[in-house]
Amino acid sequence: MQNKFISALKLILRNTDDFFRKQQWKEILIFLFFLLLSFFFWLLQNLQQDYEKQVELPLRYKNVPPEWVLSEDNPQKVSILLKDKGTTLMYFLWETYFSPIDISVSGLPDTPDRSFHITARELETMISKQLISSPSIASIEPHDITIKYDLLSSRSVPVIPNVIVNTKPGFQVSGDITISHPKISLYGSSKFLDTLNGIRTKLYTIENASGTRELTVGLDLPAGVKTDQETVRLTVPVEEFTEKKVRLPVSCHDIPAGYALRIFPSIVEVACNIPLSRFKELNEEDLRIRLPFDEFEENRSTGKLPVRLTEKPSWVANVVIVPDEVEFIIEQLHQ
Repeated sequence: MQNKFISALKLILRNTDDFFRKQQWKEILIFLFFLLLSFFFWLLQNLQQDYEKQVELPLRYKNVPPEWVLSEDNPQKVSILLKDKGTTLMYFLWETYFSPIDISVSGLPDTPDRSFHITARELETMISKQLISSPSIASIEPHDITIKYDLLSSRSVPVIPNVIVNTKPGFQVSGDITISHPKISLYGSSKFLDTLNGIRTKLYTIENASGTRELTVGLDLPAGVKTDQETVRLTVPVEEFTEKKVRLPVSCHDIPAGYALRIFPSIVEVACNIPLSRFKELNEEDLRIRLPFDEFEENRSTGKLPVRLTEKPSWVANVVIVPDEVEFIIEQLHQ
């Protein structure tokens, strides 16, 4: 089967070769060759003449002060008319990549009508940086540019870290996350800024942490809000933890006059995890269980109340209280 296919293919190739070797086809191929050659010289001669080509370039406004917002009506592109010999113009357009025209807003003079102008000469200088020496600019549209802006309201708000920390076994976050810029200035409409009580960082997850980590994160800015501080530096303290146990009294700090409160048991055991470096630092005075009388009053029918730490350092974690609830009796004293 394979031999038959090869034989058929050779036959087709031989017949094709015989066909093009005929005198008539030789003359046609020679004619086409000289026709293409004539077209090439004609095209080359015509490209020696001057031609014009319209090119559109986008505008990119940079270094805009955070307290400014540019008007949506500002020009977003310019149209330039390039003029040169056809060969030069064709090669230039084929090889050249046009980048956006960068207009640095910072440092431009502020005017009473909140606008500033880019003259035709300044605009041509910006464009010429991409054109080098050829081709020449025949015209620019628009001829010059007026850039308008509005001033934004500002408000200083706290930065809220949005970090998930997964530590290695035996390690925990040992304190508050510190922020390089605890407060930042936001710029936007006053109506919208008044609704913001803080700005969160973008979510960042730390895996297998076994020591203090420092990271740079961006801010999760709402649409229409700007800031001069786009990132902040966070320090996440992570240390090896150990368990410590203390015995604490359960107390009530606001017993009304004429009442007595009896709690059973009056002392509970508290187990918690603390950084290894602070093991000797923690003592009973740093931890308190002082429950309001209202909570005892609300649970008077059952005579039982869950207990919790009401005061503790931020680096104390995984608190376990035994027993986790106490019994109590409220007595009204006779006067």
